[in-house]
Amino acid sequence: SVMVKEAVVNLREAFVAQGGRIAGQSDRKKDKEKDEANEETFYSILELKRGAVDDAIKKSYRKLVLLWHPDKHPKDREQAEEKIRKINSAYETLGNPVKRDGYIQMLDAIERKKKNQKLDTSLIQPRMSIPKEFMLCPLGHPDKFVRVVGDGLKVQSRDDARASFNDFFSKAKFTLWWLPEVNNMCRLRTAESASSGQEGGMFLNFPIGGAPTVGGEISIKDTECILRVNEDPRYSNLIAVASPYSPGAFRFEGAFWPGHYLSFRAPGKLCMAGLVDEVEDITDFYLVDYSAAYKTMTVDEALAGPVTQQGNGDWVKLSDLRADLSIRNYFQSMLKTPVWSNREFEDFFDGHYEQWDYDKKRASVRPRSLAQQLEEKLKRATSREAAAKVVLACGEELGSMPISAVQ
Repeated sequence: SVMVKEAVVNLREAFVAQGGRIAGQSDRKKDKEKDEANEETFYSILELKRGAVDDAIKKSYRKLVLLWHPDKHPKDREQAEEKIRKINSAYETLGNPVKRDGYIQMLDAIERKKKNQKLDTSLIQPRMSIPKEFMLCPLGHPDKFVRVVGDGLKVQSRDDARASFNDFFSKAKFTLWWLPEVNNMCRLRTAESASSGQEGGMFLNFPIGGAPTVGGEISIKDTECILRVNEDPRYSNLIAVASPYSPGAFRFEGAFWPGHYLSFRAPGKLCMAGLVDEVEDITDFYLVDYSAAYKTMTVDEALAGPVTQQGNGDWVKLSDLRADLSIRNYFQSMLKTPVWSNREFEDFFDGHYEQWDYDKKRASVRPRSLAQQLEEKLKRATSREAAAKVVLACGEELGSMPISAVQ
């Protein structure tokens, strides 16, 4: 409407006239130098230099898995398990050329951001560039995506959500409803609700209290994002803006709240925040075409189906696994490499001992059920406190465990 257009335009013009000042912003500066000095990358985790080739990545992964396998660190098992999780996560990305290219693009963007080297985005048209259906992945966190959780939104990895591939991404599918009043103004909605014919769908809302300005300055207001059917333009209208640091990434600014951006705040919060370019808030999101979700599939997920089909929970020979057509296609299309050798599979299963039971003598593997994984964790617990921590962290698998295993 005309009133919406005038209100948005006036607020944004006032913000520009003030030099983009946000009230109290100076009080929330962070010690960036300290954070940047301690930051890890997947390359540093695998003790590699950026640009390392496939053979070097595999060699380093094998060395570190052997070094940090928890069985070799009975007194510091928790530390070793955490190291192995990081090593596996790093290898999952760097060992996959498609994921590695995307990760390098992220590192380049983070480096530009540190140096405040901005890209020329004047020719980018968000409405033409953003996919019709997409997933939101925050800059610097290639394993995390915005997901619908109840009537809210969270930023999660598959490990956080403990969901299957299909279940995870079915709740990470979004689309935009473009609005005509102001250029690049839109509302973010779940793709599932948009296709079901609900009055435009379930929209992201950020119910910030108070007024957009205080004493002539934009006030800092933070609020967690929720989903609502009935939208109020003040709390649902966004302006899509191309990221100044990374091609293919975008920001979403509150149309009625200039200087406030949709932000990821670790570990899993999605909020509308009155901070930009601060350490704790990630405001740049890659809008990944939903049709490309399969490219995020992990090796674990690629193996799970064929192993289950061939063994039905029992042992499967590596020779049969390596001959499976779907696995061969995954390695050729995603990893750009022939199917691993037995030794490379052995390295992988050594690193993923929680999910897989591998018999080296028989060169065979079988999956561990969630209940079996929990049972193994309880067996390895070195104290009552450690066992209690395992139980408190588990989910539905506790109900499927034999009571004798819990005792």
